[in-house]
Amino acid sequence: MTRTPSCHLLDMLAEVPDPRKKKGKRHPLTAILGLMVVGLICNLKSYTAIAIWARTQSELAKALGFNRKTPCPATFHNLFKRLDIVKLEQILTNWVAKTLESRGKSFTSRLTAVAMDGKSLRGSATQETPQTHLLAAVSHELAIPLAACAVSEKTNEVPISTQLLKAFDVAGKVITTDALLTQRAFCQDVLALKGDYVLPVKANHRQLYEDIRDLFQPFSGKHPPEATTPEFAVMHTEAEAHLQTYTQTDEKARGMMTTRTLTASTLLNAYADWPGVKQVYQYRSERTHIATGETTHQTQYGITSLAPTEASAEDLLELRRGHWTIENKLHWIRDVVFHEDASQVRTAGIPHVMAALRNTALTVLRLAGYTRITQALRYFAANPKLTVKLIK
Repeated sequence: MTRTPSCHLLDMLAEVPDPRKKKGKRHPLTAILGLMVVGLICNLKSYTAIAIWARTQSELAKALGFNRKTPCPATFHNLFKRLDIVKLEQILTNWVAKTLESRGKSFTSRLTAVAMDGKSLRGSATQETPQTHLLAAVSHELAIPLAACAVSEKTNEVPISTQLLKAFDVAGKVITTDALLTQRAFCQDVLALKGDYVLPVKANHRQLYEDIRDLFQPFSGKHPPEATTPEFAVMHTEAEAHLQTYTQTDEKARGMMTTRTLTASTLLNAYADWPGVKQVYQYRSERTHIATGETTHQTQYGITSLAPTEASAEDLLELRRGHWTIENKLHWIRDVVFHEDASQVRTAGIPHVMAALRNTALTVLRLAGYTRITQALRYFAANPKLTVKLIK
């Protein structure tokens, strides 16, 4: 299994501030963090398991920078609860940005999209403190986290989203989120940073939702929506508005046939009181159970700051579907493959530190060309010496 190695992660980790005093410091911080990433890549699920395993990997430990016996689990615990997680996240964000920049044409899609969504670490709650909740930004195309930050129990994702936008380069990118972040201030922030948005609209923004729904209402009961019927087309022609529909049918998967249709319109541009809106859309999906013939329908509405010349109905459909990358290729991987939700680590900021290191391990593998993460973890578990080449 030959792949292109990622950039020099260990060099970037050397910039993480060490909270320990010089007296009694036995192990380099860079080596400890590097060992954690390597251990996660070798399919170990916790710092305790990694600490025990590392004692059997003398050559690997030496290559990472250890000059004596590797740390015990208590060393990891005591260090991680004092680590500056904000600074660690900043350094990891810079590492990803520098790696992508060094590779030049890392993005091949015409529209570079980034999904933003939050995730709670279920096992991190105690009687005194709630679950750790993190908000992350993930590339649709590369399926790697570009940045992440914690959401305090005293707030929610909405105000933290601005902080996350400033953590990475938004310029030229299309931001997708769930309906929670469909907020005026959020859209203004995205536009101010020279980015664009494609966002769902639900009834929490009642006027905007009803305006879009009413626009497509005469055609909502038909599938695919007959948005090209003469009367609807005439409305757009008379108003000199743009109208486009795109339909996509997936092949049979798990006994289901799915047809998705997105219709985009500029008819509301002059009326929608929303920052930067240039198109509204209706997104309908029809799922048919092959064996029974039973069919279900779902209709969603949305807005975008992309003009028709920048994003067609086909582009918008792919962007909305691509938003699920953050669930399928980040949150699911951390939950199921890295066993994040099963972790019972709860002290101070350790859950966040471990989540950041899991993100890093996943990013190392994806940048190195691995798409089947479970298979890659098994491979490196059998060949641990090869992992050092990925991060040095």
